[in-house]
Amino acid sequence: MSFRRFYSVLPSVGTIGEKFVFETGSKVLPVSKLRECIGESSVVVNGWMDSKPKRIGKGLVFGQLRDSNGDLVQLVDSSNAIAQFNGNNLTSNRLKDCNVEDVVQVIGKLQWKREKAGENSAEHGRPIEMVVSEIKVLNRANKKPSQLKELRDKGPEFFPPKYRYLQLRSALYQRYLDTRYQVSKSLRHILDKEGFKEIETPTLFKATPEGAREFLVPTRIKSKSEHSSKSLPTFYALTQSPQQYKQLLMASGVPKYFQFARCYRDEDLRADRQPEFTQLDMEMSFATDKEVMAVIENCIVNVWPKFSSNAKRGLLTLDHHGELVNTDSSPLYRMSYKQAMTQYGIDKPDLRAPNLKIINMTELGAHSNLNPQFPVFEVIVLRQAFKDQKDLQENWKFLSNPDNYNYRVPIVVPVTKDEDKTNWFEKFMPISNFENPHMLNKTLRLEVGDIICGSTREVDTKLFENPTPMGRLRQLVLQSNIGKKLYRETADDVSVWVTNFPLFSPQELDPPIGKNKLLYPVYANDSLVSTHHPFTMVRLKDYELLSKDPSRCLGQHYDLVMNGVELGGGSQRVHDPELQRYIFEKVLKISNYEKLFGHLLAAFEMGTPPHAGFAIGFDRMCAMLCGTESIRDVISFPKSITGSDLVVQSPSTITEDVLCNYNIEYLNKEK
Repeated sequence: MSFRRFYSVLPSVGTIGEKFVFETGSKVLPVSKLRECIGESSVVVNGWMDSKPKRIGKGLVFGQLRDSNGDLVQLVDSSNAIAQFNGNNLTSNRLKDCNVEDVVQVIGKLQWKREKAGENSAEHGRPIEMVVSEIKVLNRANKKPSQLKELRDKGPEFFPPKYRYLQLRSALYQRYLDTRYQVSKSLRHILDKEGFKEIETPTLFKATPEGAREFLVPTRIKSKSEHSSKSLPTFYALTQSPQQYKQLLMASGVPKYFQFARCYRDEDLRADRQPEFTQLDMEMSFATDKEVMAVIENCIVNVWPKFSSNAKRGLLTLDHHGELVNTDSSPLYRMSYKQAMTQYGIDKPDLRAPNLKIINMTELGAHSNLNPQFPVFEVIVLRQAFKDQKDLQENWKFLSNPDNYNYRVPIVVPVTKDEDKTNWFEKFMPISNFENPHMLNKTLRLEVGDIICGSTREVDTKLFENPTPMGRLRQLVLQSNIGKKLYRETADDVSVWVTNFPLFSPQELDPPIGKNKLLYPVYANDSLVSTHHPFTMVRLKDYELLSKDPSRCLGQHYDLVMNGVELGGGSQRVHDPELQRYIFEKVLKISNYEKLFGHLLAAFEMGTPPHAGFAIGFDRMCAMLCGTESIRDVISFPKSITGSDLVVQSPSTITEDVLCNYNIEYLNKEK
């Protein structure tokens, strides 16, 4: 028998053994505690060499150690240090042999750093340094960390994702990970006081139509076809959310449930989206939206001021006058879906600029006849947006970039001279008719330096295009540096509830491949999909519309919106089996609903109480609290934009001899 030799020579026991002999326990201190130990004869610190040590003079070397929290302390290795340690046998100038990211344990004595001429720091603010008596190198690093140090210092976005574990050692990412942990601990404490039980539910589920594409997991189990004796492969689906399991928990007599749930969706990726993510999931029996929203609001209002890196005034919301107020004095404002769409053009408006609103021009005698389904003409005015033509070109050309819009591009008209203040509407005549331009001018009161942007949308009762062109333009404005500077009224976080969503939406067809961009979304005839999910309860005042015109029904759905991002969503659930069957069969036209959802219907038939719930996007929440725009920053090992884990190189290919055990074979075989 032969064994593969990974090394030509087995490392000596002495070389390996010394890496396992080191101080442990209470003797070892983090850098943050060192100031308290000034004057003690010896302290021990573990960590990594943050930079290559430098020889300053004969017998004097300076280095920098970084501990597990990302905190730094300067190390001094001097041949004269022996006098400070009462004759102990010291290992001097070993610091010079250390490399960047070597794992070390340092033993030494603390002292105040020498002040430069003219400096006079108070003792509590004066920096300290550690005079080294002994350095134990517990594991040496190769040259790669030193080569990558420049990229690490340049910024997180420049660091190669395959070396994520090096990036996570920095103080910034240690803070992100710690904040994530502290937030989860705080939320658990709040929910525990509210009487919730943390219960884990399976992630291996079955394929059901809940909106997003699912990840399928092949099994070795075969199943017979309903229509033939042929055996078919079987698959699990990774849960998109614990939605159905948590409703089954309500049927199981659990009064209040929550978990930090892993969820999986095979979607196109963005900065705030990952194929696997975490949500704080919860459900309450014998409850309505009022009780659920109160719990979530309690969580957010208590957590935000405590952990947000941006909470100068705490967490803000709107009052009934549309003014920004602190949540200490006012509950989170409830905004209807209709209000959000007509005033801000999107169901998740960024309300740090609450007065940057879209104006419906219908009442002023302007409307569009281009498309009868999109008759409303609306504008947004960017007040004093530019000073001159150069300023206009440099800062605002993105408004007219077709790549920034799903469908039609708004018309953008800068007011560059006095005549434009009254003749601006002529530029919009290709898409709109104007009955009384004088009244429009009197209302808008444009000035040189303003930009007026306009487009069309659906009527108020059929607002399905989301965002509208003007909503997308407003979003682009507030994401730009110039827009933030001019139109944001606060740098603090602003949150509101958005309620009364359409229960169903028309199914939007994919645009034809290879053709020019469509101006308007195209909807399938007589085909509706759930705006949220098929288990959401209809608003009772719209109940009769389920049999007449389901597209006009509003649902008992509610979203928590923060800074233009949907932080979470929830709803009152359907718990009546006959109503749920009607929605599956008659409205959504799911032919095999008994096979897909029979387990849920069976539970409803056995006495499931009324229930409602919610789920917070925990990764998004932590990213906001940490002040970063990407959820990748607060996930330990995130996937890339292609869905790959570049650290471990997943997903990976599987050989066909392994796949055959799962009743799968490659479709295209080489001949």
